[in-house]
Amino acid sequence: MIVAEIYTQNDGKIAAFVMRGHSSFGGHGYDIYCAEVSVLSQSAYFAIRQYLNRDVAVENYEHGGLGVELKDAPDDLTEAVFQTMLIGLRRVAEIAPEVVRIETIELDEAAEKNLQSKINSMTQSRGGELPKLSVEEVKILAEIFQTGNKVTGFSVEERSGEMVSELKIYCAGVWALTKAAASCVKDFLKRDVEFSSEAGRLTVMLKNPPDEVTEAVFQTMLIGLREIEKIAPQAVKIIS
Repeated sequence: MIVAEIYTQNDGKIAAFVMRGHSSFGGHGYDIYCAEVSVLSQSAYFAIRQYLNRDVAVENYEHGGLGVELKDAPDDLTEAVFQTMLIGLRRVAEIAPEVVRIETIELDEAAEKNLQSKINSMTQSRGGELPKLSVEEVKILAEIFQTGNKVTGFSVEERSGEMVSELKIYCAGVWALTKAAASCVKDFLKRDVEFSSEAGRLTVMLKNPPDEVTEAVFQTMLIGLREIEKIAPQAVKIIS
């Protein structure tokens, strides 16, 4: 089972997370849920480190796990990133409760020691190579809309036709990430959006100008999409 431990401070903001248990990746039998969890957690981690440029008190990874704790107090921007991840994780847990379990833990002295112990105990290692694809046509198109240097919305569309098994894990990651970003902007941030969801297509457009918080959510999504595009360009093509 995949266990996601979410550590919060007194004000409810997320300060750290530990993701462990999805270490059964291998060959062409990659598990869809594990792929979704990995995409969501790694996108949040990259957004914290690369986009927000935040320092972390402790971080570590292993094949099938990732642990991160912020060095400084969480704020609205880090919360937007972490909530994008958490919303996506909750969706996976709702669909497959036997596969994913989410635990929310309030940080106190004991929890802090336990958190650091778990992160430090991770064995730094990377898994094997991802499945090689021999697909000619890109499966999902992701169009990113911008005003100036900020994202105002996006549209993702999956092309019809049979999907080869090797492509499914990547496409699952794309949908998990984009749906999480859409829900975070619409339901968590309570932004006024034009929202359209139908089979094979999702579109989200801000009705009001973007701000730093919406940008944190969209950049979390975009960072994850770019990683997938880099690894499996047959899965998603980003248009901006």
